[in-house]
Amino acid sequence: MLFNDKRAAEIMAKAGVDAIVATSPDNVMYATDYECISHWINKGFQVYSIYTPSHTPKASLIAPSLELEAIVDGDVWVDDVYIFSPFKRGPAQENEMDRVGRAGKALLERAHTVNRAVEGLVAAIEARGLEKGRIAIDETGMSPFIFWEVKQRFPNADIVPGNAIWWEIRMVKTADEIARLRMASHITEDAIRHAYGLVRPGVKESEIVHAYNMRVAELDGRPTFMVLGSGSRSSYPHILTSDKVIEAGDIVRYDIGCTYKYYHADNARAVVLGKPTTQQSTLWEALAQGVEDALGLIRPGADVRDIYRAAMKPGKELGLADFDRFHCGHGIGISVYDPPVVTLADPSKSAFLMPSIEGGLLPGMSLNVEVGYYMQGVQGFLCEDTVVVTETGCERLTRNSKALVYDDFMTANASL
Repeated sequence: MLFNDKRAAEIMAKAGVDAIVATSPDNVMYATDYECISHWINKGFQVYSIYTPSHTPKASLIAPSLELEAIVDGDVWVDDVYIFSPFKRGPAQENEMDRVGRAGKALLERAHTVNRAVEGLVAAIEARGLEKGRIAIDETGMSPFIFWEVKQRFPNADIVPGNAIWWEIRMVKTADEIARLRMASHITEDAIRHAYGLVRPGVKESEIVHAYNMRVAELDGRPTFMVLGSGSRSSYPHILTSDKVIEAGDIVRYDIGCTYKYYHADNARAVVLGKPTTQQSTLWEALAQGVEDALGLIRPGADVRDIYRAAMKPGKELGLADFDRFHCGHGIGISVYDPPVVTLADPSKSAFLMPSIEGGLLPGMSLNVEVGYYMQGVQGFLCEDTVVVTETGCERLTRNSKALVYDDFMTANASL
């Protein structure tokens, strides 16, 4: 199961809330294991879940009739279901139906039926007697008009934004989440090793990107992003795909991701196609060493501020001009950016809008450590690895070599 129900109950008690409502695709799926395609692809589509550890039932799912088969054919653990927006199927005798058809018919017969998603959420709140309760609603997947409607329906309830609470719950991963993260990382690195086999003078960047995306799909992943820049284009952090031709001596930098069963990978390296300059070698060694030093600190209780300082120290000691980063890493999970953020600042007051952590890292947290340096219009480097915090240290999910020379990179990765 993806949902960490024990942690959810603890975080909710700390926040003083009776119920927590998921509204965004990632939070609903995390909370219920419900893979609703319409929710992921249609901006503004409303699907909810509610979790109340002190009530029976503990959880309810409010889902569209169109996608009820995804409930009975998937791994959804929630039994109390509200079906909205009726979607008619043609008549059939039960003995003609397949397993999913029969299960879907049975679900329709036992589920609560409502016209709109918000009506299902209101009914679930009323069924729990929480008309005067404190309810945290994930504001990221609910329109302001519907949020206002819920508050109007429950004038005596204390309804508060809940996304930060979901962030905090999701910081510690379950075994099922970690297994998906591990597979996603392996897929990305296998795919980039395959794609980098094509790197040579005369090949277009777009050919490398296409080979990577094809390999990800072959390995049962879903491509999400593939940032590839060669030569001076390596200096732009999130450059768009182009048909630039790779040349001898180019830096070829990647920053890649994919999902496996909706869980993300994110890792990065840079190589030089030929002999690196002294400057390139010095820069890369500092960045790669910073990542290694930071990873060496990751264990239960570690402070993200110490991890940040360790990551930045080698580059700082080089005296690099404008070598400054808001963060040197981030959590990763069903979102490519989860808390904790590896930073000296307060991430809740930054562009990330994520909670900071108290008391250091915990076993089960997953995070990326990354250090980069970009010289505008000249060259750029990024080194990034993914780990999971264990009881005694951390497990590395990324394995690709940090060799800067292209031939050395490919040779070192050949046995992986």
